[in-house]
Amino acid sequence: MARIDIKGDIITNDDAWIYDWIGWDYVCPKAVRDAIDSAKPDETIDVYINSPGGYVSAGQEIYSMLRNDARTRIHIEGQACSAASIIAMAGHSDISPVGMLMIHNVQGAEQGDYRDMKKMSDVLKAFNSALAAAYEEKTGKTHEEILKAMDNETWLTANQCVELGFIDEISGPSGPTGMMINAVGGIRLTEEIRKKVLAEKAKKESEEAQKAELNELISDLDAFGI
Repeated sequence: MARIDIKGDIITNDDAWIYDWIGWDYVCPKAVRDAIDSAKPDETIDVYINSPGGYVSAGQEIYSMLRNDARTRIHIEGQACSAASIIAMAGHSDISPVGMLMIHNVQGAEQGDYRDMKKMSDVLKAFNSALAAAYEEKTGKTHEEILKAMDNETWLTANQCVELGFIDEISGPSGPTGMMINAVGGIRLTEEIRKKVLAEKAKKESEEAQKAELNELISDLDAFGI
């Protein structure tokens, strides 16, 4: 059995090192691709989800990779929200009795005049429509029904997930267990934290370089018997 954990933020490959540096849970497309590629041909790929979501592009890429692999089995242990709920649509699925799923509209930020705001609105609507396709394929519901549920920021209990077709079944006692999460926040990696980590990394690299230069100098002096 191969295991993939969708835990913490869903992020881009480029930001993975920052989360590693801080010690935060995360998943990125590369980690999922590596896990899929390392799985044996006859091995089930069990995907365990407990995530508040994250970047749309990363969620789309992970969903597509898992959906295209017949070995995929989805297990919602706690929450599958936002981008994580898209990933939950990628295969046969079960959910812990205390699990939850949440779908809502794509969010974004823009600066500029009214034309820029209108363009951003159109882009967000296009993303909503694209993501809705995953829910439609899984549930059999119409495009309009899904978009309305996304507009309303819909939270679903385990029973509701099964009743509405988002999830195939509730996991039994021997299946995945979960924890209730009482808050969903945005991506923890703010620009302020990003700058702070980059500064810390640069400082550490500078100190290591200076230390290496000092050691090299001492070594040279020793060689000359000084």
